[in-house]
Amino acid sequence: MKKTSLTTAVIAGLAGVAGITNMASAVNLSTDGTGSVLIYPYYTVNAGNATLLSVVNTTSEGKAVKVRFLEAYNSREVLDFNLYLSPFDVWTAEIDKTGDGASVTTSDVSCTVPYFTGTAVAFRNLAYSGSNDDTGPTGLDRTREGYVEMIEMGTVNDNTSGSLSAITHGGGTPDCAQVVAAWGNGGYWNIDPLVDLGVPDGGLFGSGSVINGEQGTIEGYNADAIEGFYDVLATTAQHTPPGSVNPNLADGANPVAFTFNTSGTGATSLATTTFTASIDAVSAVFMTDNVYNEYVVDPAYGESTEWVITFPTKRFYVDTQIVGGTALQPFDEFFGENIDGASCAPVSITPYDREENTTTTPLDFSPPPTAAGNALCWEANVVTFDQSGTSSAILGSGVVANVNLPSSFLNGWVNIGFAGTNHQIQGTNGNTFFGLPATGFAVEEHINANVSAGILANYTGLYNHKYNRLCSNAGGACS
Repeated sequence: MKKTSLTTAVIAGLAGVAGITNMASAVNLSTDGTGSVLIYPYYTVNAGNATLLSVVNTTSEGKAVKVRFLEAYNSREVLDFNLYLSPFDVWTAEIDKTGDGASVTTSDVSCTVPYFTGTAVAFRNLAYSGSNDDTGPTGLDRTREGYVEMIEMGTVNDNTSGSLSAITHGGGTPDCAQVVAAWGNGGYWNIDPLVDLGVPDGGLFGSGSVINGEQGTIEGYNADAIEGFYDVLATTAQHTPPGSVNPNLADGANPVAFTFNTSGTGATSLATTTFTASIDAVSAVFMTDNVYNEYVVDPAYGESTEWVITFPTKRFYVDTQIVGGTALQPFDEFFGENIDGASCAPVSITPYDREENTTTTPLDFSPPPTAAGNALCWEANVVTFDQSGTSSAILGSGVVANVNLPSSFLNGWVNIGFAGTNHQIQGTNGNTFFGLPATGFAVEEHINANVSAGILANYTGLYNHKYNRLCSNAGGACS
């Protein structure tokens, strides 16, 4: 997919000034919202919530997409499958609570393998229990919250076996039986997964919504879209069987990242950074030194706030199944190294009220996740403000770090800082990104018990985080 003409012109002009060519070959976080990889920062089925997902194919090509659900503690996979989108198609699904865990269901007729339209498919704990025990909880309740990634595996055509025709909604219904059979014993994709598959080229966008039917609330967000995940020189697709752990965020085979650098200089510059590993290029586009957002906690108006902070690449640095026994920068410790069920990264917390007041008293998460002080210890974290208990009030999260604000701070904003000794990654040209690779949003809830005649009204809003990128090269700006 092409950027809008205005965006293309602006970036091309900046690129010319910076001497950057062939930007399409660099991993970047799409400003237009479309790409070949989508990151949905959070799902939950706790506290009466369900989560709705959608993905849209904006192109005239068929798309093969890997859909993967990851739990919040250590990003161990709880379910994945292949999705095949026809040109200009939309696929939707819902994540619900099922027994002790969660499940996904869809009424959409777009082809999935395995095919499960109209049937709830339960999430699984196989990747973190038994011989895969990672020191975290082993029950199905661990599947109830986490995040989602969708990765394009290739474009679908009719060159050999008519796969594009099969997935296209002729008369409203595609021929999913052909697609399922293609992966069966003796099927043409089972024999050669590149049959009718071209190189992935993006054009996907998506959204998620946390919805609570009893409360009458919904919080919707746009999925983060990554462009340039695959090298423009790639000549083949990465079309894998359903159930395969590949492709994942480390399989882009593109070690070059393209970022805008706003390191407090008052001017925006472009930086192109080459890494030895492609996962570092993906991490670089999410790297941030500070996360900013607002909060409201005024009990007179029934107000509460929760932040989601997700580290979408963390497992590739801290999971012993992937990296062995030594955690890699930009993180501090492998999962379970010092605390069972955790891999903690120290952070700082600076609150302000709406009149610019702050506090000199150090703030603590409660309960403190580590003896060393404040830290975010999981892949998908929920930060609450002035709450108590082991789960959060809005999202029902069990991976909670609560901030105890000064008693007079009923509304304002907070700066969570990611500065830390290990919190950096460096490219081969010396460009060094500081902080942690993060994404997420804030959710605010307002409860009005005085509408009229005893009617209760609930209101929620969702607000994307704001960030500061810190990148330097030998004391100067990254380039």
